[in-house]
Amino acid sequence: MHQENIAALADRVADIRILREHHVWAAADLFGPDGLDDRSRQTRRKFRALMEADALLDAVLLLATNAEPPRSVENISSRAGHWQCCMRHATAGGSHTCTAEHADLAAAVLASLLASFQQPAPARRRTLSHQHDGSSSHEHRH
Repeated sequence: MHQENIAALADRVADIRILREHHVWAAADLFGPDGLDDRSRQTRRKFRALMEADALLDAVLLLATNAEPPRSVENISSRAGHWQCCMRHATAGGSHTCTAEHADLAAAVLASLLASFQQPAPARRRTLSHQHDGSSSHEHRH
């Protein structure tokens, strides 16, 4: 998984109004040749079925649970018209959380998943915000 590809997709997601199917497929491509690991044909079939049903949030959650190490949503909240998603995964020294924010729920979850792969240290947290005026901001919290 190339950090520059993750960062580029994270920037694209930060700049969109709502998550679209091609963004989720792009994220799946970052996870390997078929977007999901080869250990489960059933998981790949489930992902494709979710995408065909336009269940983008469920497809992103499936990517998170099949990431290495697996990610899980710790908290989702909505404040002032923005969704905030906190994702957690195990690390060698314990666990790591990463939070992202977006006006679209599925985009917030995908942004937190992508940000979780960009974190070199457990104490670092990246928040991606999509502003109402069409601009976006990127904040890094330590």
